[in-house]
Amino acid sequence: MPSPHGEVETRPLVELLWLVEPRERRVLILVGEGEQVSAIARSLGVPIGTAFSRLRRGRLRLATVLR
Repeated sequence: MPSPHGEVETRPLVELLWLVEPRERRVLILVGEGEQVSAIARSLGVPIGTAFSRLRRGRLRLATVLR
């Protein structure tokens, strides 16, 4: 499915993901693949709040490195 934000360069994004902590990166990737945060929390065996926190921290880290 095309991005609503236009074409995205995949390679630079993948490289930037390596700057994110592994636990946060995993959640970011799974959300990017369309998984629900509740399902991610179950699969990782963590509380849903923890999964949301990891997602938030990962997004903030990506936003920081994109600036």
